[in-house]
Amino acid sequence: MREWPDLIGQRFGMLVVIAQAESTATGQRRWVCKCDCGKEHVVMGSNLKRGTTVSCGCKRYKHLEGQKIGKLTVICRSDKYGSRGKRKTQLWECQCDCGAITCKATDTLTNPDISMCQDCANKYATSKARANAGFKDGTQLTKIVDMTPTAANTSGVRGVYYEKRTNKWRARLRFKGKTMSFGSFTRFEDAVFARKEAEKIYFGEFLEENGLELKEYTEE
Repeated sequence: MREWPDLIGQRFGMLVVIAQAESTATGQRRWVCKCDCGKEHVVMGSNLKRGTTVSCGCKRYKHLEGQKIGKLTVICRSDKYGSRGKRKTQLWECQCDCGAITCKATDTLTNPDISMCQDCANKYATSKARANAGFKDGTQLTKIVDMTPTAANTSGVRGVYYEKRTNKWRARLRFKGKTMSFGSFTRFEDAVFARKEAEKIYFGEFLEENGLELKEYTEE
């Protein structure tokens, strides 16, 4: 029967052997090692003796603990691993500015623009999409610059509609995510006037701040 040397207590690079682990199916001996970084790692005895494995893996990765990258602060190296195709990637446990705890791969943490938790990433993507669509403070600038009635409008004036229940015309306006009503009117002209005055008050200054001006719709 083959005699196996006892490696317990011996140092190999950053690893100190602390116990014997279960051998592989082919009978190759494995050892539990304590790395200088504090993590335990199971290593093949042959890899220790040849010098192939000299750490738990921490030596291969940039030390990121405590660093602030984007919205994330790196807490510690995770015991979990991610994957890029067939390649295994190291994960880091991080805390986002919003308070969420998440795990990110080393290569992800090299880009501050995408270093955030998934919830913040979703909010950022939505915000960016809305900005590209011309949204500002919940209002789409392109929609309030041009007051041309929409296809669904039947009165011919944006924000003015007839309410059958009260037999009156109503004027309303949506601004910064809120819908505001400016009363009910017997005469159509009065509802139009209320809507136009509201446009000047709410849209005028807002558009001017963004380098735009309100375009009046005139029916040809």
